[in-house]
Amino acid sequence: MVSDKVNDFLRGDFSKSPYVQRAHDLLPVLKARGKAQWQVPRVFDETIADLQDAGFFQMLQPRRWGGGETTPIESFEVASILAQADASVAWVLGVVGIHAYHLAFFDDRAQEEVWGENTKTLISSPYMPGKAVRVPGGFRLTGRYSFSSGGEHCAWTFLGANVEGEENSGAAKMSGLPTYTFLLPRADYDIVPNWSVHGLRATGSNDIVVKDMFVPEYRTLKWEQVLTGSAPGLEKNDGLLYRLPFFQIFSRATQAPSALGALKGMVQAFVDFNAGKVSRHGIHMGQNQAATLVVAESLSHIEEMKSQVYKNYARVIAEVEGGPMVSMDDRRMFRFQSSQIPPRCALHANNIYRLTGGSAIYESNEFGRYLNDLMAIQTHQLNNYQTHATAWAGTLLGDENAAKNYHA
Repeated sequence: MVSDKVNDFLRGDFSKSPYVQRAHDLLPVLKARGKAQWQVPRVFDETIADLQDAGFFQMLQPRRWGGGETTPIESFEVASILAQADASVAWVLGVVGIHAYHLAFFDDRAQEEVWGENTKTLISSPYMPGKAVRVPGGFRLTGRYSFSSGGEHCAWTFLGANVEGEENSGAAKMSGLPTYTFLLPRADYDIVPNWSVHGLRATGSNDIVVKDMFVPEYRTLKWEQVLTGSAPGLEKNDGLLYRLPFFQIFSRATQAPSALGALKGMVQAFVDFNAGKVSRHGIHMGQNQAATLVVAESLSHIEEMKSQVYKNYARVIAEVEGGPMVSMDDRRMFRFQSSQIPPRCALHANNIYRLTGGSAIYESNEFGRYLNDLMAIQTHQLNNYQTHATAWAGTLLGDENAAKNYHA
């Protein structure tokens, strides 16, 4: 049973995960590329090749299509390890990797088109809503979409759209997502380079433009089908991974692990920079209470936050294996807990940056890169913990409308 492996993970033992071991092996390579990577608005091709060779993009992909179909705990751990060296690399892995998970829910013909000749083919996004019109055999889609992370490395993309007269109902209406996700090949859309930013600079999150392009119906998927367990891909992809609550996996694939890893990398940079130093007043850095507290709190809180996520994963996995049901209140709590991770990490990072002193501002040091990445990560809408708090705690406080437009 998967729970046997999960129990090891909950104890912090990832020795049986080849993915986690490969991530540790790749860490010094990414760190060596870090300074040069910061200057380029896309992940290096050689880094993408390294991630492909390690099978990282395929961790959540079905085994029948050459994937690992592993646990979300492993994919989260891998992303957090890579973020210790470069949050942009972890971010692109998280975004693109979760698309392999999503494609598993599509019609098998769509999966065949993407993975039939090459099981390592990658898919970008975003899901923000555009507009589509139903026509015989499918739809015609038009729109401009922002934040397509890693898109230049992908041969396909997922794009969201609403269709006139086919508005969401039920679970999908609660989610606030567009009605459909559309799958398009690279020839059907343009990438507009406009990624000139302060943080997550290497994610290459450019715009995508689609102009009146036909999308056959089998390359579309309603969110209602995903959220109610009626997606066509589940007929063949029926393993435990695809029976877990979708948003319990999807919502934690990118932001939380990237933030935790980036903070840990920044703490290590602070330790390496200050270890053994003595102040002008003759105080060893190991006796500087502000410095020791920021290191101790940061590392302790990283473990606390990561352990909470893994415990939550373990609970939804156990439910699918026949264990106790996880209530919707608890699922909302899980979403709130993970949404707080990037803002909490950013606060710790700000303290580390401040305590580093004037040396932190030099580009030759890593502190600015870590800080900017963490400030960028926390801005993603999935980290709007106030919204998650209202959905969870507002319901506990008796407001039946608190989670009206919310799905966990």
